[in-house]
Amino acid sequence: MGQPAENVSRSVELERSGSASSIYNTYFSAVSMSAKNRPETEVVLDNDMGTGGISRMTTRMGLEFVQSDFCFQSNRTIGIKSNEAMAELSFFLAGGGSVEVGNSVHELVPGNCTLQFMQNFTAHFEYAGNARIHALAIGIPVAMFDDYIGDAGVQKSSFATLIGSRSFRMFRHTINAGTKRILNEMQACPYSMGMRRMFMEGKALELLSGYLNLFLLDREFLSEGVSNGLSRTDCTKLKKARDILLERMDAPPSLLELSRLVGLNDYKLKMGFKEMFGTSVFAYLRGQRMERAWEGLQSGEVNVSAAAAMVGYANFSHFASAFRKQYGVNPSELIKSAQQH
Repeated sequence: MGQPAENVSRSVELERSGSASSIYNTYFSAVSMSAKNRPETEVVLDNDMGTGGISRMTTRMGLEFVQSDFCFQSNRTIGIKSNEAMAELSFFLAGGGSVEVGNSVHELVPGNCTLQFMQNFTAHFEYAGNARIHALAIGIPVAMFDDYIGDAGVQKSSFATLIGSRSFRMFRHTINAGTKRILNEMQACPYSMGMRRMFMEGKALELLSGYLNLFLLDREFLSEGVSNGLSRTDCTKLKKARDILLERMDAPPSLLELSRLVGLNDYKLKMGFKEMFGTSVFAYLRGQRMERAWEGLQSGEVNVSAAAAMVGYANFSHFASAFRKQYGVNPSELIKSAQQH
């Protein structure tokens, strides 16, 4: 499309004031976008860069919404630097890429939610060319985050305590069916102007309450630990582990065998896999099998019993319960709906 295929790098070393808003201003500048200083802003990529753009909105409370839906024509690296601080709840819905902060690399994995804390940081985002990027980010000013945490009575979970002297910290988890429903409602918001801001703010608070509880209060989640980032070598090995699981979904290797195949010890495989993909090796495999079951049921290629066996369930009711929990619909209802269409 007239743009060379090689990687394009642009780094903007801007240090602005204004916390969350300032950080997003810096990011917009780095991708050659212009954003006027108004509550809701729509910006698009230059024609020689790609298609699509970013929609940005600030609520009366001070929350920042950034909805991204774009595609670069070629590989692109975006570098930003800021001496500001904020918390961010992000939902990566489609595409791929990574962000490097300090010496740590964090993969942008579709279907994952992340809670991020950042201060005085330099970051480099890497996006692949000709690949749609679809994401929603909710920026939370530090004072507002601390107010929420304080009202919830959470001990030792202020912004300063959580991030310490680090420039960046991330928590990650997979997006569940309930979250998908809320995100769909936000994207299909029927209102405009002030009513739109009110609607989006309400949905954001619903998401924040759920994920702050998960990331900061859920003992099971916290007991599994959160790593401080992965090296590029680790990322390559973990991607290989994922590919092996997908290739051998019907007869997957054991955790020990998988660790030998990719050259990671079993502990690092377990912790690194959860850090990169937001779930355990076993849960990821089960989720991929469930996706295959969904596709088979929707296309009419398999019945409920075959779908249950595909995922590894001998008990139909247990399969139906797990399916309903993940997708919000019974397997039999999906079949009927597919037949009607």
